[in-house]
Amino acid sequence: MASTSPNIKQEASIPFWRDVRVLGVIGQIVVTMLVIVFFAWLIGNFVDNAENQGLQVGFDFLNSTASFDIAEGIAYEATDTFGRALWVGVVNTIRVSLIGIVLTTFLGIVVGIARLSNNWLISRIATVYIEIVRNIPLLVILFFIYFAVILKLPGVRDSVQFLGLPVYLNNRGIAIPGITPTTGFPIWLAFIILGVILAMVLWTIQSRQEEQTGEPRNKFGTAVFAFLVVMFIGWLVTTAFVSDQAIMVNASSGIESFDDFEDVYLASLDTNALRESGLSAATVNSLNSTASVAAYQKELTTLLDSGTLTPAEVEIVETRLDILSDGAVTLCAVEGSAAEINAASQLRRRNIPVDIKGSDTMRQAGSDYAAGDCDVLAGTQAELASERAILETPDTHELQKVSVPPLVMNTPAPAGFNIQGGVKLSPEFAALLIGLVLYTGSYAAEIVRAGILAVSKGQTEAARALGLNDVQRLRLIVLPQAMRVIIPPMTSQYLNLTKNSSLAVAIGYPDLVSVGNTVLNQSGYAVQVIIIFMIAYLTISLSISTFLNWYNKKVALVER
Repeated sequence: MASTSPNIKQEASIPFWRDVRVLGVIGQIVVTMLVIVFFAWLIGNFVDNAENQGLQVGFDFLNSTASFDIAEGIAYEATDTFGRALWVGVVNTIRVSLIGIVLTTFLGIVVGIARLSNNWLISRIATVYIEIVRNIPLLVILFFIYFAVILKLPGVRDSVQFLGLPVYLNNRGIAIPGITPTTGFPIWLAFIILGVILAMVLWTIQSRQEEQTGEPRNKFGTAVFAFLVVMFIGWLVTTAFVSDQAIMVNASSGIESFDDFEDVYLASLDTNALRESGLSAATVNSLNSTASVAAYQKELTTLLDSGTLTPAEVEIVETRLDILSDGAVTLCAVEGSAAEINAASQLRRRNIPVDIKGSDTMRQAGSDYAAGDCDVLAGTQAELASERAILETPDTHELQKVSVPPLVMNTPAPAGFNIQGGVKLSPEFAALLIGLVLYTGSYAAEIVRAGILAVSKGQTEAARALGLNDVQRLRLIVLPQAMRVIIPPMTSQYLNLTKNSSLAVAIGYPDLVSVGNTVLNQSGYAVQVIIIFMIAYLTISLSISTFLNWYNKKVALVER
């Protein structure tokens, strides 16, 4: 039986007032209590002063009518409450922050790698960008982009279009293609989930086979292929069987599909009338032989630029070009519905201008169609069948089913003095987003460069010895190890971008601070509005920090 040696003295227990661990806990409790007491004193002091001056302390003012408009954001009217107005500001702040974070990450990675490039020109361009942008105040950058760049762009009718793509830049902002879900999207989403589950199952099965046989398997390729197959099958099934969209047109127009609109549109231009107006027979025959609106417009433009036309003929051609630029097909539908977006996009893809007459309800859209205010009525099959049944002569109106995929590309196109369709970025939003991304991206690029340089050169040399090219070396070896160095400082830059978005008030973008200042001025509840500012930015910042801290733990180097 083991016994304690008499030569070893039992260590006496340490009194709690000398125990460092106990003293640390007591110290934290005391500091916490002092902080609570301090804030309680501040709150009590504020309440007493507010009552002495006859001011209300609560947040009941959030239920009062705002009585002011907000230029952009989620659904909002001047008759909504202050609370709704502030929520619009919060959503606008979150929107520009999240998009800015994604674009900043991409820009930082590209520029950071470019600065390390062996190509002298690429490296110098990246260096010049970083050194110039990060040494200019963000507010100055925002002013320059907004007042000196975007507001100086040409008007809507002279919008800048890159490489023929449906992207339009003008002094009203930027119009880009957007994606709109249709009624079949939930069904397709179920196929996507099924594809993810199948990919995970195949990954697990091949991982076990890899462990048992010791032979490598292309797990990633198999999983991706299975997912894409299921997603594609779901797309076909949803488009063929789930779509309930349709259009209604006059039977005499001969419209049976969207392709027919192009022929009818060309016929409506009455090219034969050009012969009577003075153009040569060869020119008229050339125009009559065109098979598409785009070809017809190109022929007219070529004629105008040839310099061989008389002044009278120039006037004729310019008139035809004006006809092409104006709305030719009037579409009636519920404003913002999938039917409206799909029908307008289908026509724009065929270079046919569309004049959209949006309504709040299908009943109103049907009334406009019955009155002859539009050429085509778009909606669901049930809605259009109901509208067709109440027409005086329903047999003269053809109801055509339209195949609509789960997602519809909403493409923009010039129409008169505006851009129809697509996603429109206001000048204020575009200037704020570009400024935040350029400014924060310059710091992010330096963080990425530092993270890459922190990886041991031996790793790079080993990758080259294995025969990996530069792209493989970065993707498989360098960047995964650099992430543990990049993420912590990059988190600070993401938080800075979110908080710097408050500078939007300088260029008129309705973010939280801009809307909050209006609420503050109209309601007089300054302290309450400032508290809302603090809570909102604190919540957004903590959410970003929590996610990135979790991700940082996932990629952190595990020490043994």
